[in-house]
Amino acid sequence: MNQDLPDHIVIMFADVSGSTQLYENLGDTDAHDCISESLNRIVHHASQHNGHLVETIGDEAMIMFAKIEDAALAAIDMQQHFFQTPVAHDHFIKIRIGFHYGPIEYDEGHPFGDTVNVAARVAALCESGRIIATDTTVSGLATQQEFQLRPYQTARVKGKSKPIRVQEIVWDREDSTSMINATQMTQLTQLESQPLSLQIYYRGKVYELAAGQGAFIIGRETHCDLVIDSALASRTHARIEFRWGEAILTDHSTNGTYVEAQRGKREGDGTSIRLHRREAALHGTGKIAIGTTVQQAQEVNLLGYKIDQH
Repeated sequence: MNQDLPDHIVIMFADVSGSTQLYENLGDTDAHDCISESLNRIVHHASQHNGHLVETIGDEAMIMFAKIEDAALAAIDMQQHFFQTPVAHDHFIKIRIGFHYGPIEYDEGHPFGDTVNVAARVAALCESGRIIATDTTVSGLATQQEFQLRPYQTARVKGKSKPIRVQEIVWDREDSTSMINATQMTQLTQLESQPLSLQIYYRGKVYELAAGQGAFIIGRETHCDLVIDSALASRTHARIEFRWGEAILTDHSTNGTYVEAQRGKREGDGTSIRLHRREAALHGTGKIAIGTTVQQAQEVNLLGYKIDQH
């Protein structure tokens, strides 16, 4: 390892939300201008806080910081800037930011290893207009009291025996009304641990999900828990998590997610619903189609599910 480079760093991923939709709405030239200018501004704000660009991949920038405080302040500046200032062609865009601090290895100055993988997984969980980081990262803030934090969710990371807890760094002071104190967090964790399990069936394989294990990510990217190798799937298409004793499916995609429960006693059973940037509770037994309707889905786009309430 290069002795001039730190052995622990922050890896941050910042990307433009809804880039596929930008291309659809604005056309290739204008959308490319917006994304290119947005990435330049992301890198500029990072450099103002001692951040260094590692690489850009499509609509995403990978940035490294030596200090956690620098990363947090840079992320806040980025979100505030894009909230207030349009980019090319007077178009306002939103970004999402996720980061993690940990030990690192280098290949000719390029960071790699577990910290990069965790940071990428965290960023994939992030919603548009938000900043999130692992619990261990924000606990390392020397000036933690200067930041407003709130629990975000827990997540499973490949290669990790236990899920990691993720916190949100609140950059918009008007959005701080939903802060949760430690007692509420304990109560929430207990409620999330209801005796509930879910089986996902996909191409002959069964995925066992249980309350308390964190979000299960579905999408085209290789870091997802369930990888859908289809052009109709978004990079991070949807997630399933347990909240308040229910299994909640949330869509984050361009093409949407379709859910069809088996015909039964509940209102809506037997009909197909389309989720697009929204969520719904899963009940009973049914099918989930990625990027297309259940009726039109091919094997690569179709999942089965079954809820077990113990």
